[in-house]
Amino acid sequence: MQRRDARRRPPRPPRSVRRAGRLGPAARRLRGWSIAAARRFGLPVAFVLAGFLGGLGYAVFAPTTYTATAFVLVVDAGEGQSGPAAVSFAQAFGRLAPLPETLAYSSLPLPDGESGSTRAHIQASTSPDTPLIKLAGSGRTAREAAAFANAAADALVRYGTSHRSDTGVRVALMTLAEPPAEPSSPNLPLGVAVGTASGILLAGLAAAVMSGRRGRAGRRERGRLPAAAGTAALPGPVPTGRVEVGS
Repeated sequence: MQRRDARRRPPRPPRSVRRAGRLGPAARRLRGWSIAAARRFGLPVAFVLAGFLGGLGYAVFAPTTYTATAFVLVVDAGEGQSGPAAVSFAQAFGRLAPLPETLAYSSLPLPDGESGSTRAHIQASTSPDTPLIKLAGSGRTAREAAAFANAAADALVRYGTSHRSDTGVRVALMTLAEPPAEPSSPNLPLGVAVGTASGILLAGLAAAVMSGRRGRAGRRERGRLPAAAGTAALPGPVPTGRVEVGS
């Protein structure tokens, strides 16, 4: 039995112990530093990287959109100038421009699309100081975007003309929309910048939460140590009793 036990090989140490023994002191310090850095900064770096990749993916794979702009001017019917009434009616006409009831006045054909989707392709904006209406048409192609903007402008001019006797103002076409040379979206630099900024924001929030947790854990540890030390340093009970003095 003793010979058999002597022939047995000693148990092999774990793989982590064998791997640590092969590494030198500098390599072990570098490995420990990298592990600590990954634990501390891994989540914020992951958020930044995810934001960057998300912005890049949107800029690369999002559908292309073109935007064309036409302008319409509202003037007083009698004086032919812009006044307070023209500015007020320009605000009202700007709200009515994308509606299907207003677009029905257009003599220009609208691009083919799904029913009820014309309002999503036409955006009207006005100014509180001038009776100018900006009609922006968006589409998958440059010609489609210009067609939406010009149809909305033509419809608004005809609608204003039909109600000229009631409103006392005249709607005139200022400029037609031209097919844009470049798409308005997606924008690669802007998409990457927005995605990266979102990742940095999430990384900052994650770092703040992790720092708060480490601070609370440190305060708890500091609160435990003085209590333990104070308990050990307390003196024992002082013996009381009478002291007899020999006569």
